[in-house]
Amino acid sequence: MITSEEVLRRLTIGDPAFCRAVVATDPGEPPRALDARSAALLRLGGLITAGSAGPMWQRRVGEALEAGLSFDEIVGALTLLAPAIGLERVVAVAPDLARALGYDIDAALEELDDPAPVAARGHELPGSAAP
Repeated sequence: MITSEEVLRRLTIGDPAFCRAVVATDPGEPPRALDARSAALLRLGGLITAGSAGPMWQRRVGEALEAGLSFDEIVGALTLLAPAIGLERVVAVAPDLARALGYDIDAALEELDDPAPVAARGHELPGSAAP
């Protein structure tokens, strides 16, 4: 078994075969010393930090949910990264994360733009009784 020190040495020198193996690692297998939840959260954090787009969002969010992370924990991870990566990056990736979580962010924003009162659109106001 390769030690963590050996991993750092090989990455530091950019060992081509080792680097290819790292990139090709099955994302379903968490690295040693990490549980599946932690590995999924780190992969998602990397995606958020990199500001990636496209199908990777669905894949990483799916992995996180399968590992047992909740919707709230995933969104919490996004906000937790803001001081480290900047609010601009967090704001830029929020819609991609929302969509990958199955939250229709576009519809939610359109609802906010609708000038009709919430009650008139058939929604119950907080604290009010249903008719």
